[in-house]
Amino acid sequence: MSHTLFVVGTPIGNLGDLSPRARECLSTVDLVIAEDTRVFARLCHLVGLVPRAVRGYQGRQRIAEVEFLSALEGGDVALVSDAGMPGVSDPGSEFVALALAHGNTIRAIPGASALTTALALWPMAVDAACFYGFLPRRGSERARMVTNVMSASSVGVILESPRRLYETCAELAALDPSRHVLLLGELTKLHESMRWMTLAEALEVLRGVDHKGEWVIVVEQAQEARPSGAESDRLLRALATSSLGTKEAAAIYAQVQEVAHRDAYQLMLSSRSEGTLSS
Repeated sequence: MSHTLFVVGTPIGNLGDLSPRARECLSTVDLVIAEDTRVFARLCHLVGLVPRAVRGYQGRQRIAEVEFLSALEGGDVALVSDAGMPGVSDPGSEFVALALAHGNTIRAIPGASALTTALALWPMAVDAACFYGFLPRRGSERARMVTNVMSASSVGVILESPRRLYETCAELAALDPSRHVLLLGELTKLHESMRWMTLAEALEVLRGVDHKGEWVIVVEQAQEARPSGAESDRLLRALATSSLGTKEAAAIYAQVQEVAHRDAYQLMLSSRSEGTLSS
């Protein structure tokens, strides 16, 4: 008989964020696979749960693949990480893949997540976002990722330890110190902090300070470069001499140059008129 794997969100700080549905699931499943059973045991003690749990991800005590599949054959299993949603910059995907491969049902019980919490606190509209998790600690791969974050046309979300918070902000600032960032520390915990500033300002605030807890850095997306005056003139001439209708050509020019359609249409008429006279 094939049973269900529940992917369960646990609090990232405040215990009140453990949902009633998550609490019910953890108290009724036959087995919980935890990232660290000691961390999970502390959560259970604080919220009054007594489930059977095994280590899922590391060390000699971790559950084997065959044991995991056997547990699913015998009953329902819950999957948790130390905090947040399993699989989101945390272990868990291998168990989801195994359950899928063997035809088991998988259900998510959503909970707190540093990613969605950070995006909800971002003070501008978010059309697109990219989650980078923890950046590589050093080397060319780290440099490449920092460049990717700063050149992306989407908002970037980075997780960082307190020890590397200043270093990461300094590397981002080296590419564009005027870019805005949202620095979020100890989310949902007692000493939660939220700072909205430019990267240049962040370096002043963070320098020499002993930070605590895990941090989230949300980075403003790169702004598209506006065409120069010469490029604008070349675009106008190219559109004016094209086979496009005047309205079509003007609409393209208005979109690229971010000018009013009426102004673009007058420019296009004028340019085409000059071209006719000169020929």
